[in-house]
Amino acid sequence: MNGKISAFDVSSRFAIFRKPYTTTSSLTYDFPPRTAIIGMIAAVLGWGNQQNHYISFFENFKVALEFLAPIQKKTMTFKNLNTKKSAPSYNILTLSEMIYKPSYRLYISWEESKLSKLKNNLINSESFYTPYLGTASNIAKIEYVGDFSFESVKSGTEVIVNSVIPKLDNITLKPMNDQKYIFDTLPYDIDENRNFVLNKDYVYNPALGGIKIVTGDEQTVLEINGKFCIFM
Repeated sequence: MNGKISAFDVSSRFAIFRKPYTTTSSLTYDFPPRTAIIGMIAAVLGWGNQQNHYISFFENFKVALEFLAPIQKKTMTFKNLNTKKSAPSYNILTLSEMIYKPSYRLYISWEESKLSKLKNNLINSESFYTPYLGTASNIAKIEYVGDFSFESVKSGTEVIVNSVIPKLDNITLKPMNDQKYIFDTLPYDIDENRNFVLNKDYVYNPALGGIKIVTGDEQTVLEINGKFCIFM
């Protein structure tokens, strides 16, 4: 398998992708879930819920995510409004974990007509809604990098993958000296009512060292512009 794929860089000063099981202290995922990436792109294109539920527009959307900066985190205290009637104070202090200076590269495969509109909007610095990384205060800077050819990697090949890797049965993870792998479960898909319908398990290296694997087929791992990636 070979063809063309489009690359985009996404960055901000801060980001937070809140883990839903946290309560009084908010923790964040280290990278945007596929659902958040779809939301950012829908914002740029102006696809809102009033347009026949924009989720249907992303049926054939595929994306691989690469870290461009090591993950750094800071904990901040926010003053929020306490809405409980019996609360002793109108304000409540909440600790929130934030990603500091996040930077990612997205490799996107999609219908040419939709990719062309996305590229034109970004090249002309146009966005229908304001894209952000997790919360409205973390405005995202999205830049079109270019189109690159890609080729499938042959089965049984040992490579270092630069993107996050979904849990798959057809690849074998290999340890690397002085490198740390992290496993986490993130949202993957939502329905037209924005209810979560599917999560996925991922493994990634937050320090940009990549993940060594042995490929098990000729469809999963792609070589894009000298880097190895797997779609989320």
